[in-house]
Amino acid sequence: MKNKNQLPRRKFVKTTATAMAAIPVLSVLSTTNPTNKALTYAKKHRKELIDVLEKLIRVQSIQGESAADAQHVVKEYLSKLPYRIEESDDRPSRYQDHPEYMTPNPAGDGPFVNIVGWPKKQTKQQYALFSHIDTHSIEEGWSTNPLEPKIVGNRLYGLGTSDDKGGVAAMLVAATILSKTGKSLPVVMSLHGKGGGGRGSLPVFERIRKTDHNIGAVLYVHPAETGHGLEDIKNSVQGIADLQLHMTGWRGEALEIGSIDSAEWKDGGSALDRCLELFEIFRETVFKNVSVNLGIVDGGDRIGSIADKVTITFRLKFTEPHTFKALFDDANKVINDFITSHSTSTNSYTAELKSVGYMTNPGAADWEDSKSKIVRTSIADITDHAPTAYPNHYAGDIRYPIRLLGVPAYGIGSLGGNFYMPNEWVDIDDLVKLVAVLVDTMGGWQND
Repeated sequence: MKNKNQLPRRKFVKTTATAMAAIPVLSVLSTTNPTNKALTYAKKHRKELIDVLEKLIRVQSIQGESAADAQHVVKEYLSKLPYRIEESDDRPSRYQDHPEYMTPNPAGDGPFVNIVGWPKKQTKQQYALFSHIDTHSIEEGWSTNPLEPKIVGNRLYGLGTSDDKGGVAAMLVAATILSKTGKSLPVVMSLHGKGGGGRGSLPVFERIRKTDHNIGAVLYVHPAETGHGLEDIKNSVQGIADLQLHMTGWRGEALEIGSIDSAEWKDGGSALDRCLELFEIFRETVFKNVSVNLGIVDGGDRIGSIADKVTITFRLKFTEPHTFKALFDDANKVINDFITSHSTSTNSYTAELKSVGYMTNPGAADWEDSKSKIVRTSIADITDHAPTAYPNHYAGDIRYPIRLLGVPAYGIGSLGGNFYMPNEWVDIDDLVKLVAVLVDTMGGWQND
């Protein structure tokens, strides 16, 4: 989601020398400064990184499309590394009864191609990287061909450069470096992530949940939508429920021929009044501990008559333990009681509540968890800037490993711009640093 808020930088105090000593280094890279070595390796793979990203950009994989051709590029790259490749054709409809399911936008049932690379040599404790292969649609206003990468200065322009093919490329190149240096390989996943995750992230993580996966933590190689790159880490996502309530009432009998407005107001049942009354009951009861925004009110059609119908559209923001399904079901119970108590023997109100947009559950990883500290230390050492937590995102796919696998997950990515807009770009130097952070973090996690 787009979010242009500029958050103040929070001071991040590096761990003490004692704590730092507890974080093992990448022995093959160095015994003194692993982050510098990781960055050196990443810089040596700069051309390969650009080549992979450019190849991905040239293959269209817009959200709602299968992405088969783009995933073939990923599969071809991974086949040169010691991975067992699992390819799946997923249909969102198979998961529509899942408690984490959100209807994809745009609609469509695929199938959608997802790729998971499992290390052939698995360790007792595994870690995972994932990114999404699908991109935003092509909007008007591009000054270059969105499917033909173009480098201007230190920026690489093209559809999906920052959201999120840059993440896919960084993840793949990091796996190459880890393989070359003899380190344990992470599980690598190139998934469909846009439109709610039902095309890829949900099906894949649900399947993994049912296996003996031994995954202890996950990095989502995707930048915070703030545009700050590695300065921001997504360690939590808010729950969101976009709901619409439609209510009908009635008007009294007209006292004059052909004059609707001649009816007595007291004889009518105002849907608008009752709806707003019901909404306040929501706020005081089932929505008491969640944030509520009444965004749209559409009611009535005449200034002189009772508003006998109304539709309100509102958004809920919530944290655990709330879920969108529980909030929806509890609201319906309140609606049923309200309608019964306010209808008369001759006239009845009607009300229907439905979802109209985002329906996602919250998820959060502990900022002070050892895995979080390793990510933060890697970023601080490689970029010379301490990262901060960005907690305001919603519908982020880190919720899937957090909720389905029960493991910490963090979202990080490189500096980029024009998310969801023409002339999308990624900063090449920062993308190289991202590769180094991935290499360093995977090594740190493995030795934690």
